[in-house]
Amino acid sequence: MDRAREDAELLGTTTTRALLADRRFTALWLNQALGQTAQYALLFTLLLLVLDLTGSSIHMTLLVLSFILPSVLLGMPVAVLLDRWRKESVLLVANLVRAMTCLFFLFFHSDVWIIYAANLVFAAASQFFNPAVVSLIPALVPKSRLINANTLYNFTLMSAQFAGIVFLTPLVLKSADEEGMFILGAAFFAVAAGLTFFLRPGDQARRETRWEGPLFGGIPEDFRASWRALRGDLASVVAMVQLTLSSALVLFFAILIPRYMNDTLAVEPDNAAFVFAPTGVGAILGLRLLPWFVQRIGKERVVTVGLGGIGLCLVALALVDPLAALLEGTGVLHPEGVGGLGLLVTLTMFFAFPLGLSYALINAPAQTVLHERAPPEMRGRIFTTQVVSANFFSLLPLLVIGAITDLLGISLVLIFVALGVSVAGALNVRVARRSGRSAASDASGRTMSLQAEDGAALSIDIDTGEEAKLE
Repeated sequence: MDRAREDAELLGTTTTRALLADRRFTALWLNQALGQTAQYALLFTLLLLVLDLTGSSIHMTLLVLSFILPSVLLGMPVAVLLDRWRKESVLLVANLVRAMTCLFFLFFHSDVWIIYAANLVFAAASQFFNPAVVSLIPALVPKSRLINANTLYNFTLMSAQFAGIVFLTPLVLKSADEEGMFILGAAFFAVAAGLTFFLRPGDQARRETRWEGPLFGGIPEDFRASWRALRGDLASVVAMVQLTLSSALVLFFAILIPRYMNDTLAVEPDNAAFVFAPTGVGAILGLRLLPWFVQRIGKERVVTVGLGGIGLCLVALALVDPLAALLEGTGVLHPEGVGGLGLLVTLTMFFAFPLGLSYALINAPAQTVLHERAPPEMRGRIFTTQVVSANFFSLLPLLVIGAITDLLGISLVLIFVALGVSVAGALNVRVARRSGRSAASDASGRTMSLQAEDGAALSIDIDTGEEAKLE
């Protein structure tokens, strides 16, 4: 319990206002907020557009596949190059490319195959953008404020999803159709590009990205070095798995929610933003309550609770039809639900709230572990590796989930996903215990262990980056 209290005190050492008092961090935060809001709004717009053009879950799967495929194919070079280039320059180019892609969508959005091709370019730029933002946080924020900065990052990520999908997309689509969304998205990315000129991470960050060899030389060796660093540190492995699972769940939801709206609720998919709005509210509240959870159950158990909550909520959403019939039969709820929304919609919104709250408990603790334990010169590789891993392990399920949904129905698919999440939560309990014992034995100094090329065991001090051979 002492460790839980220590984590809670660390969470409370600074405030959002103190973080935003730094103009550089504010520029990074606004860059993230604008870029991710526009990204999720654009992807949701494309999902609805593809569904309208084809009426097929398989084509929606192809759209999501076109977004994650560049990550799988370009993951290794992007991971290494991100550590060699100045990350503020990476953000500038990535935002400009995404702005131009939005303008391309404006003129060529009536053919799904053109949409898929343009989305590949958009995804390649996004593959650089998100890891660059995460990797810059430790360069701008003192170590004592890392968990607060990561909480704000995840709070902004949830808010961007909420704002982009729930508010921005429906508002723009109802007033200006998809063309208006493409124009607004280009404007958002252009402003985000301008904000990168306010980013000056300082001498330390420039030293971390200094590269004197050939630009594309030694990429496989550098990538393997990051994998050795991860494999040698159990806490980092656990955090990587948690972040990977969290990212994969977002991809699954993106495909399944429109079908859920059609098949289970019999509601137009463009109303999904309204029906699942409580998910965003729950996620935002979950991030605000994170210190409370950490104080009572400890950082190691927070993610397990989040995974368990997601599994239960998915089962509840899968069974919303029989639950509605049961409640209607017993007279507990009126068939019209609350506010005339209908019983099915009311129950879905009720279960969506704890779903978002549970999801919010996964990212911030895991991301902070990687920031604290990853050597500074490897941050770009490690966070890019996390994104690549999430997309790689999601690739096969995403390829078949559309066909499986057409064959088995959305309810059974949700139950299978819930079972997978529950198994991951159970495994996380066991691994977290081993990680806790490993961390306790390392109390005299925070180190990351890995194996050198000659087979010798190395220990990297996380605070100083110094290497030492272990006898």
